[in-house]
Amino acid sequence: MKNSMKRLTAMVMVAAMLLALCACGSSSSSNTNTATSTDTSTSTPATTTPAADTTPAADTNAEPSYPEYKWTAANVLAEDSVYGIALHKFAELIGEQSGGAITVDVYDAGTLGSEKECMEGLQMGTVDFEVASTATCSNFTASQTIYDLPYLFQSSKIARQVLQGDTCQGILGQLSDVSIKGLTYFENGIYAIISKDPIQSLDDMKGKKIRAIESNLQTDTYAALGATGVAIAWGDCYTSLQTGVCDGISSTTVPNMYSAKFYEVGKYITKTNHGYSPCLFAMSQGLWDKLDAATQELILKCANEARDYQYDRIDEMLTSLQTEMEAAGVTFYEVDTAAWADACAPIYEKYVGTGDKQVNPDLVSSIQAEAAKAA
Repeated sequence: MKNSMKRLTAMVMVAAMLLALCACGSSSSSNTNTATSTDTSTSTPATTTPAADTTPAADTNAEPSYPEYKWTAANVLAEDSVYGIALHKFAELIGEQSGGAITVDVYDAGTLGSEKECMEGLQMGTVDFEVASTATCSNFTASQTIYDLPYLFQSSKIARQVLQGDTCQGILGQLSDVSIKGLTYFENGIYAIISKDPIQSLDDMKGKKIRAIESNLQTDTYAALGATGVAIAWGDCYTSLQTGVCDGISSTTVPNMYSAKFYEVGKYITKTNHGYSPCLFAMSQGLWDKLDAATQELILKCANEARDYQYDRIDEMLTSLQTEMEAAGVTFYEVDTAAWADACAPIYEKYVGTGDKQVNPDLVSSIQAEAAKAA
């Protein structure tokens, strides 16, 4: 009996010891796991479970930033002329849309020189931008001569559409061959003649000395119409008409006549419509090539917006300025433009062809075809 009790007591004691050992082992294992977990939390997170990215997403609608530039722009006409209207609008637009980073200082009234001198400045990089007649540009690249052809376009509306077409845009791009970057076509407009004596028919043109741009083609055009074409710089036109150096001023438009105050010395304006004059908005090719793509895109965008703004303003001016000049004593005449166009046929025979310094007949045909579609 005693032995049995001893064995039972021994078994109870062994069981108690085993339970105690199990409890200690369990506690040790738990502590080990806790330490391991703590160490893991302070180490680099596993790549399979990256931490959440709290960086703000990029704003895809944010305006691009532009480098700071200060550029010059040349205009031989007055600030309120059609050239000035377009050029100052461009300067305003690019300043606003660049967030003030780009400034264009416009020099009006020939401050930087004649059109030809400023065109040379574009080539040399001494002038950054310029508005210039296509007739002046024809001294630098023969393809621009096409716009001197009389009665190439029947109206401004048709011309504006065709100028955005493939043919005229290709001609614009050819300026790069002479280190000038053509940006877009602004508008000079439809030609008229302001004179000291009435011109109501072709007979009235006989013996008249009519101002022309420095262009042999335009000088010959006035000869075909019975007059003598006299090349006179824009800055000399007012005095030349006033003193009788010429009898009339042309190769320009009614808005330009108004801004130059020609109506003070010439009281008759004849709407001959013998030419439509786009004007080039161009810049230095050397400057263009140095610019980043975003800045180039901004320049083209603002140039085209300024062009559309100018077109709208010219349409308004053609009506309002005629009324104002009539009130100042100017008489306006309409003519049979078909007869005048027929008189200019020899100009096409002389200047359109495959010879040296002639206008490419294929270009002429393409423009005429595009004009016919737009009519």
